[in-house]
Parts: sequence; C-alpha cells; structure tokens
Amino acid sequence: MSGDMVVDYFADTEFGKAALKKMKPLPENFRLYEAESVQTGVMRVTGAQFREAKRGFNKGKLSVIVPGTQQTVYVVQEGKRIAAMTNLSI
Repeated sequence: MSGDMVVDYFADTEFGKAALKKMKPLPENFRLYEAESVQTGVMRVTGAQFREAKRGFNKGKLSVIVPGTQQTVYVVQEGKRIAAMTNLSI
C-alpha cells in the first residue's frame, strides 16, 4: 500500500458507513482501506488505524498500519437495506 491515507474514500459510501457503524469505537486515524465483493450482495470491508511513516518515500504521510488495529466486517445488502456483521458464513 502506498500513498497518504488522510482521506478515507470508503467512509462516505453506503457500505463504508455501515461498516464504520459496526466497527465502533474507532481510534484516531482509523481508515477503511479494502472493500471486496465476496458474493452477490455481500462485501468484506477492512480498516485499520494508520500512523505517519517516519522514514522512506512516504515519510510524513499517514501510510503505516498500526499492528493489531485491523478490523473486518461483512456488509450485506438486502434490497435497499444495508447491514454490517462481524461474522458471516460464506
């Protein structure tokens, strides 16, 4: 992963809002960084807390995942209703 995670692009999507609601409470600089369709109407959404890189190409950018802060939920769409779950048998 490269780049600066200052902006959480997934947070404003319908699935992102459902995922963040289920993931609460969230630490500062928590960002959704991966969303994957695992079957029709089901998305796996993963986020983590990020910190600024201290050296290298991304120095000063919010680009390093803080170990142990990753969270994954499944977002299910049923018609117009979207719900997030922490466990889902697929």
